[in-house]
Amino acid sequence: MARLLQLSKVKAQREPGKNKIKRIQFEGFPEPARMGVHGGIAGFFNLAPDEPLPSTLDYVVGAVAGCLTGTVAGALEARGIPSDTAHLQADAEGTIEEIDGKMLLTNISVRYRLKVPKDKRESIEKVLEKHDSVCPVSASIKRGITIQWKSEIEAEEV
Repeated sequence: MARLLQLSKVKAQREPGKNKIKRIQFEGFPEPARMGVHGGIAGFFNLAPDEPLPSTLDYVVGAVAGCLTGTVAGALEARGIPSDTAHLQADAEGTIEEIDGKMLLTNISVRYRLKVPKDKRESIEKVLEKHDSVCPVSASIKRGITIQWKSEIEAEEV
């Protein structure tokens, strides 16, 4: 049985203009995040943005990379190994493809560079074998997330 831990509340608005810039306000945090388009994503929409910004899909890649890295860092620290940048670094790449006319994030690859004592290597290798299953973001995406929506439409006098 599921137990509610948190209800994440976010307000999203599109900024004026043709740049596809969205302002995302996370409840409880003063500064909004801004998302837009750049590179191949801008090309998909035939846009040349005045202000290139990370896309919503870039944020998904960042969320997965951040969560996975935090999971590995926790495992290192639990074994007495520092998780600073001298001991743990991660690079992530998200493959964004056009499939059947739709832009889809089809793959996320994360590459870790770890420095661990020789006697801890085997332990860390075992952690890495299943760390993605305990990372909430990775596990949520792999499991599939139910998305629901509804709308309230108000007729405006023209």
